[in-house]
Amino acid sequence: MSELKIMTLNVKNASITSSFAKRAISIQELVRWHDPDIIGTQELIDPMIDYLPELTETYTFYGKARGSAGNTNERTCLLFKKDRFELLRGDTFWLSSTPDVRGSRFLESLFPRISTFALLKDKLTEQTFTFANTHLDHLLPATRAKQAAVLRDKLIEVKDGDFLVLTGDFNSSYLSLAVHTLVSSPELDLKDTVPTDGVSTIRSFIQAGTSHFRPIDHILVSKNLEVLKSEIITGMYMGRYPSDHCPVLTVIKLPEAE
Repeated sequence: MSELKIMTLNVKNASITSSFAKRAISIQELVRWHDPDIIGTQELIDPMIDYLPELTETYTFYGKARGSAGNTNERTCLLFKKDRFELLRGDTFWLSSTPDVRGSRFLESLFPRISTFALLKDKLTEQTFTFANTHLDHLLPATRAKQAAVLRDKLIEVKDGDFLVLTGDFNSSYLSLAVHTLVSSPELDLKDTVPTDGVSTIRSFIQAGTSHFRPIDHILVSKNLEVLKSEIITGMYMGRYPSDHCPVLTVIKLPEAE
């Protein structure tokens, strides 16, 4: 039986990278301990990557920056194991009315929001699948719903292979219109794997309360995939929390090759 370990992790933008050094140790220990095959990251900026040598040795980092100024120039990076996956194609697009225009955004969105996708070939099984990652707006539910609709339409257009995986910080719970827009699409045929009775994935009590203490970080996978395990990781690593978000880990059983 072949499995795929999937993690979503908001790494918390570190504009002062010297303060990121100790937390980077925690992030690397988290990844070493759980050993995910693919990771969707949010809030990653380029200077942070230098503090993650264990990850850059093991994983390919893929995805463009969103095109905003200075230290807000984040990437929704895809990380996938170099020795297991081959990148066939992929790109980054913007969650706006003009998805192919770099730096574009809806007017009510403070920053450009993006999604990165890749068609990967699994060298173990010879299967191909689409892996996508995103980070929706943090302010207004209506904006997130518009962004989710763009994301849905683009994924319908670009998805390929045997199945689809979508990770991300949706800044909203499974009850939101944004998440519903994605899981209700018959063309995408996705299900949310994050436990509905799980704890909040944001550590701040006040921020967690805005989503009624439900998870706002999600891993969506094709409905035909069997979920073997899904958990919200709440612990410390090397004496620190890796981020202000709790990572989520889902393990799926891969379909048998035809």
